[in-house]
Amino acid sequence: MDHDDSCNAVQCIDGSGKDIKSSEKIPGGEKQNLPEEPTLSEGCAPSKPKSAKKQKTTEEESTTKEKTGNAQQINKEQNKSKTNTNPTNRQISNASAHYMSDDDDNENNSNNKSFARITRSSLFSSKLSIRFDDSDEEENSSYTSWAQRDIAEYRNGYPDVRQYPQIKDNYKFYANKMPSFPHGDYIDNIHDKWFGDYHRLEIHHGYIQWLFPLQEKGLNFSAEPLQKHEIELIKNDMKALKRILTSYILMLDFYGFELVNEKTGEIRRLPNDNYKSRFRNLNTSSHNYLRITRILKCLGEFDYEHLKFPFLEQILRESITENTLPNCLRSCKDYWIETLKSRDERRAIRLYARELIDYQKKGIKPPQSHCAVRPTTSATKKPKQSPSKTMKQRNDSD
Repeated sequence: MDHDDSCNAVQCIDGSGKDIKSSEKIPGGEKQNLPEEPTLSEGCAPSKPKSAKKQKTTEEESTTKEKTGNAQQINKEQNKSKTNTNPTNRQISNASAHYMSDDDDNENNSNNKSFARITRSSLFSSKLSIRFDDSDEEENSSYTSWAQRDIAEYRNGYPDVRQYPQIKDNYKFYANKMPSFPHGDYIDNIHDKWFGDYHRLEIHHGYIQWLFPLQEKGLNFSAEPLQKHEIELIKNDMKALKRILTSYILMLDFYGFELVNEKTGEIRRLPNDNYKSRFRNLNTSSHNYLRITRILKCLGEFDYEHLKFPFLEQILRESITENTLPNCLRSCKDYWIETLKSRDERRAIRLYARELIDYQKKGIKPPQSHCAVRPTTSATKKPKQSPSKTMKQRNDSD
């Protein structure tokens, strides 16, 4: 099964499942307890008739009840106005909730509409408490034991997964010989016609397992798990292998990035302000975090392991320094970094995250030249470089 974290957005929903803001008490709406009437001492005459005081108390209680009733009515109207009565919207919301429920980390499972009420500064301050320790077995990680086993199986190449020699759907799809299901298309048509179709890429949940197959069963039962013999078939078919890179470029654009260098894997924001709407969508649509985990895993199954490190570097910069993708930070720490097969790379990218957090806590923006340094003992099978060189220097040399 696919797995990932659910998004680590600040919780805006109380234990009852109701929006906190909608349950705020309106000033004056509570019933006030009036002080008890003092007991008169013997021989002391009241300054006012007792009946008059009772009448006044009754009037005050009546006024208080009226205020309470009005406040409750206002509260009901506010809640009613926030209720989504559109059947289509309810259907989309329920579908989104279904995919959210498949996340392993419930900390990020929040209502997207509630996210808009949280200030970026308050949300970001909670992100700075996330620790990027060197250990691969962190006790304070939000990993579940199932997720740890899942990532270990992936790094080890799924040694116990049963193989079916007759299955070749994934290779046929990437050879452009069969379409994806359901409601899909041939791979070349998807690359050509779906590129930039952000609405379709967001709401269509059947294509992602075809574009990025894994050796594990996913939610789309029309897609077969990737077989080891299919990996070799795709690697030996240069056109099919190139199409996997094109699929990665398609999804980078959907998330607001573009690939700068195929050899180094360097990515950057889309030009002008085109990235902004895509970042907003990525920051609030947590089901895309499961997709990113799948994408990174799939890249590692083929000859594109070297693309992961620059992607994670850019995500950390946007999440910590620029504060444009703060919701991605938890998933990046607990899942995306863990897809790196090289332990040295995992430690190097965590070190980079700690450096960015230190800069942020000091109120200093790191220089543009400050980049993550990829270790020389990397599993990327790239030519060795001097460990003192930064990613930017290596990109320039290319």
